[in-house]
Amino acid sequence: MATPYTSHPVKLELLRTYLAVTTLGFIGAIAAFTWAIFRWYFAYHHFGPAVVGRWTTPTLILSLVLAAISAIGLILYMSARRYHVITNETSLQIKKRNHAISIPWEEIEFVRSSSIRYGVAKFEWGNRSTLWVHTSNGQVFRFMNNLMDFNSLAEAVKAALYPRYLARYREDLNQGQSIDFGPIQLTPNGIVFGRKECHWSTLEDVSLARGRLTITAKEGQRMKSYSIPARKIPNSDLCAQLIQNIEY
Repeated sequence: MATPYTSHPVKLELLRTYLAVTTLGFIGAIAAFTWAIFRWYFAYHHFGPAVVGRWTTPTLILSLVLAAISAIGLILYMSARRYHVITNETSLQIKKRNHAISIPWEEIEFVRSSSIRYGVAKFEWGNRSTLWVHTSNGQVFRFMNNLMDFNSLAEAVKAALYPRYLARYREDLNQGQSIDFGPIQLTPNGIVFGRKECHWSTLEDVSLARGRLTITAKEGQRMKSYSIPARKIPNSDLCAQLIQNIEY
């Protein structure tokens, strides 16, 4: 299956936030500096030079702090405005301010993903999703949901990698080899995690939901489930798909 072309600049809301920080910081710095000049003039003419420093220093410091905040906002805005992630049939491309990086799909070793929800019960005020891409030469690239259409980016990366890896892993298992997914190891006989081994014949179900991989197996007349955090499993989606599609 061909990888779709997708384009993912930084979200407009984030750019507007950086621009607002830059503008408000600059206005605040000018206002604080103007107020410092007024206080200097007032103190000098009413109380003399001895009290000028005490009257103006706090306001000048505030002006410098606001100017620094404005500068940081401008740097973040300029950097984010020129940041762009693109996927196509051959590679994952990252365009930054001064250079571009192209990562061929065959150089990606594995991916990790996580999703964190902020809220209480049914009330949610925010979430953070992250995708880590690990390459064969040891580089790690992190993408977050501050990018437009972040979910389609994650799906495009998986669509480019998973079919190829699924075919290779099935062949490895058929040839009697084992496959490591971090704390989980798939062997021709079954699944090994920690000190526990689940034979393929006893496996009833595997699911990936709410950030955990759950394995359900039959132990005698009873069913027992084991849950492992997905963030600890490289290519956790791929691991779940492989287990689900193995004939046992």
